[in-house]
Amino acid sequence: MFRKILTGSAMALLAGSAFAATDAPSGYTKCVQLGSTCAMSGTHQAAIGKSGVFAYATFTGSFACTLANFPGAPSNSSWCSYDPAASSASSSAASSVAASSVSSSKSSSSSSSVVSSSSSSVAASSVASSKSSSANASSVPSTSSRPQLSSTSAANNTIAKYLGSWDPTAGVGNVSSFTAKYTVAADGTGTHKTVQAAISAAVSNGGSSRIYIAVKAGTYREVVCVPAAAPPITLYSTTADASKTVIVYNNANPKPKSSGTAANPCSPNASATTYGTGGSTTFSAFSQGFQAKNLTFSNDYVEDTYSSSNQSAVALTAQGDQQLYENVRVLGNQDSLLTNTSAVGTVAHHYFKSSYVEGDTDFIFGRGTAVFDGCEIRYLTTRKSNGVILAPSTAASNSYGILIINSTLTQSGSASNSVSLGRAWDESVGSLSNYVNGTSPNGQAVIRDSALGGHIVKTAPWGASTVSRPFCSSNCTNSANRFYEYNNSGSGNGG
Repeated sequence: MFRKILTGSAMALLAGSAFAATDAPSGYTKCVQLGSTCAMSGTHQAAIGKSGVFAYATFTGSFACTLANFPGAPSNSSWCSYDPAASSASSSAASSVAASSVSSSKSSSSSSSVVSSSSSSVAASSVASSKSSSANASSVPSTSSRPQLSSTSAANNTIAKYLGSWDPTAGVGNVSSFTAKYTVAADGTGTHKTVQAAISAAVSNGGSSRIYIAVKAGTYREVVCVPAAAPPITLYSTTADASKTVIVYNNANPKPKSSGTAANPCSPNASATTYGTGGSTTFSAFSQGFQAKNLTFSNDYVEDTYSSSNQSAVALTAQGDQQLYENVRVLGNQDSLLTNTSAVGTVAHHYFKSSYVEGDTDFIFGRGTAVFDGCEIRYLTTRKSNGVILAPSTAASNSYGILIINSTLTQSGSASNSVSLGRAWDESVGSLSNYVNGTSPNGQAVIRDSALGGHIVKTAPWGASTVSRPFCSSNCTNSANRFYEYNNSGSGNGG
């Protein structure tokens, strides 16, 4: 039985011998299966949770726990549920929070920062998968209009599955340990006054060693491009409040290039007379291994300033492989965050940890493979109350698109039962007659172990694609749009 993760005398899950590759880190002890029970004595730092979702606590004394095969795990796995009634052990507060998954439950507004917590209460409040397991481990039944993953399928839709051999879950690291090669300060007290100048210096420096660039608190109104040829860069602010260090501009898809600043050079469209979606991006990162921490990426274009049916105004484009974003804020309205790949058929992995993304129309979109872990996804109701959150254009050859896990879906305003979780973006398809089954993009997204606000449509939260193709709800393959939920909670969870 999957129980709530709590401290003190409450029940908790102790990881057994299964999933050793992703179990507790060095220095932590796992409960060892002895027949049908787990038994330990002494003082142990133990992993509490499930594979990839851990907090840590110290247990003292002798204790036993009964075997509980975790749904979807191999039949010989041993997950043990600590029962204080049958044990003499006591548990302390969680000593740390797993970098891979458990992060603070936040109540951020569009202007607030997102800061991780390390208290034991985090484990209880942020792991939304703290409900009893059933066939679908969900508080709502699986229907054709609101499909839920089975526990077996959920085991194939985890952080590790989406990110493959790359494991970024430890995060960017402690900024106090970084040695900045370049420092950005608008007042001239750093090596460069603009973020782009420091990025360009890192590119000129070359090499394969990681280059750290510190950005002092302030507002940097500029368009920034991290080209594919850049070495691995960590761009960060030493100020933990991400709202204090802002990179912002206001280009948009319909904005004429004649209005001034050129399109983002990472994604030019020389023949176009307007910026276009990619060219509207405030900050584009095309290089492999790019990292960002404690920063805000914003596009403050005011929609309908320029007439068009497409008011795209991208704040951040993540395109290079193995990119990590921790405690960042992505602010916009339509198409705020583009998770992309270098070309159709290629794969790029992006991991967002303890971050905040806001918008009102398809505001997380693209063909990248992106994980949002412990994040707040906030819907803005100012323009419309019936928009769409996700718009993946996952390649038909890619089984994994967008994963939102251990997160909260919130709103600014009072929309009720009106906002869609997502729809597939049929990128470059044009019309349904141009769609070729199995080769055109097929959006894939899973939202699991998360808390959904009341703004989410309850009975049918997933929509048809941008060329009106329906999504698949059972026995799906990569040649169909695939949208699922698992183990979610909150007033937007249906029922």
